[in-house]
Amino acid sequence: MLLSSYRLSVILLGVCIGMTGCTHSPTTTPTEREAYLQQFIGQSSQFIDQNLDLKRLGYQQVSGPILSARQLSYVVQRPISIPLPSAGNGPVPIPISPADSYDVDLQCKITFLLKNNIATAVRTSGRTC
Repeated sequence: MLLSSYRLSVILLGVCIGMTGCTHSPTTTPTEREAYLQQFIGQSSQFIDQNLDLKRLGYQQVSGPILSARQLSYVVQRPISIPLPSAGNGPVPIPISPADSYDVDLQCKITFLLKNNIATAVRTSGRTC
């Protein structure tokens, strides 16, 4: 019975590490991200550019904002580290070190639709949006 409890503990530990150890950046739920971006509706493109905190959403800006008469766009990325399973004796392979993972930058585009330089809507596209 003790062996079974030990194995269960190891399995649960592996699941917990797997669920929490994948990202190195802050994460937000889609609902939180949407609520944050929606607060900029009705604001000018200058206000958005000065106050939009992409790091708060866990993003890094890839390039400067792109402004046209109809939209203000940001291309951003979210760096994540994907753990690679390592060989082990237990039922759940657990990564041993950061060297047992690989890094990926997932890109997203955030676009504020503008009318008379005021944001009327926000759209997102990409895998991390």
